[in-house]
Amino acid sequence: MNPPDITTVVFDWGNTLMRVDPRFSGPMMLWDEVSTMPGAEEVLFSLQKKFRLVVGTNAADSNAYQVGKALERVNIKKPFHAIFTARELGARKPDLKFFRQMESVLGMRPEQMVMVGDKFSEDVLGAKRAGWRAIWYNPDGESAPGLLPLQDGDIQHLSYLPDSLFSLDLPDVALCQSWMAEFGLPVSLQMHVQMVAAISYQLAVWLRKAGQKVNPLLVHRSGLLHDLAKMQTLGKENPSSMGHAELGARLMEDQGYPQIARVIRTHALHSLNELETWEQKLVYFADKLVEGSRLVALEERIKALKQRYPHEAERIAVFESGLFRLQDEILGHVGIDNEEECLSMLKASLTSKPA
Repeated sequence: MNPPDITTVVFDWGNTLMRVDPRFSGPMMLWDEVSTMPGAEEVLFSLQKKFRLVVGTNAADSNAYQVGKALERVNIKKPFHAIFTARELGARKPDLKFFRQMESVLGMRPEQMVMVGDKFSEDVLGAKRAGWRAIWYNPDGESAPGLLPLQDGDIQHLSYLPDSLFSLDLPDVALCQSWMAEFGLPVSLQMHVQMVAAISYQLAVWLRKAGQKVNPLLVHRSGLLHDLAKMQTLGKENPSSMGHAELGARLMEDQGYPQIARVIRTHALHSLNELETWEQKLVYFADKLVEGSRLVALEERIKALKQRYPHEAERIAVFESGLFRLQDEILGHVGIDNEEECLSMLKASLTSKPA
């Protein structure tokens, strides 16, 4: 089965399907040498059996006919149903008109469309604004600008695209934010979960670069939602008998997101010995680095917890050595020498200007 509702996959062209060679200029169909991005031919002929494939490009030097001729030179034009360029559409990504014009010509609805491209600011942001799904072709495995991964999928090689298309099973950021509003998270708690999500996502990207198998998007969405049920457990009128981690996990299971539920269920301090996956470990650890909305050292966070919950101080102390062992495990795999270096790198990531 195809992913829910998706019928059409729109590909960016330059540096997504075909390599842009800085040695040449003008229409690519006339270049002395042309080549595809790794895995392009195989994945296109595989996907054409299940989806309508389309090119949607901002190409400045080529119209649709010329793009088609360039695709012919590398034997990948045949799988495509249509080619759209900024010239024919009268707009450029991320302009909403670019996406709406394609929908109109193809007779498609936004929820039927997914954009695959290498430029976050054009392909991902444009598609998400249009109500499409977006898969970021991210060969270098970089972090999303502002540590805010709006994409629905993130692939480092085109051969991963089929798996990504069939596993678009995470809520997007907008849906997570709507749940925050629905469950009454105050601004202070929203700031906390956003910081936890950003830090855990950055750590996940670093781990992935170090060769570990981890899903940064699952980490990010779980970070956003880890305290979703906290206000319900603190409410005076209908206090819940279960902790907010368990209640939040059950809410996610009810919404059809069991993978997020597994991460949320183990983020509370007492779940330290239950952590199994990198996703669980990273959200748990990031949560212990954020006091309010501030990035702090583990020692400061532990001290704050003891002051906030004096009746639990002895119980909190039991987990201190385990927390530092978890930190050593994560930093060791990332290749960071110590906590001071980690905090410095995270602060730089949190304050750096998006490219």
